[in-house]
Amino acid sequence: MGNLNKISKCDKKVYRKGEHVLTIIDLEHSEIEKIVQSAARESGQKIDWHYFGGRAVVKVLGDIESARQHLKDELEKYNPRLYRFTTDNDSVIPWPLR
Repeated sequence: MGNLNKISKCDKKVYRKGEHVLTIIDLEHSEIEKIVQSAARESGQKIDWHYFGGRAVVKVLGDIESARQHLKDELEKYNPRLYRFTTDNDSVIPWPLR
């Protein structure tokens, strides 16, 4: 999937049609890329991310629950206040989380 120092553009199909499942703040782009690539590989789903409003927005095409579980597994080592799983494709998320 490439060099983590050079982040490729978000997959256009995932960007346009994917479901927003996760928002991440305060992680380096290389960490986000590593999490997303690993979850995509392990779940077999199309998962990608892009920045919006200073936050990383993670979108999925395919089996949402499988992708969500693999993303959760990858995020276990991070502070849970740095990310939030979304519901009903909501993108309005208050920060910091309480």
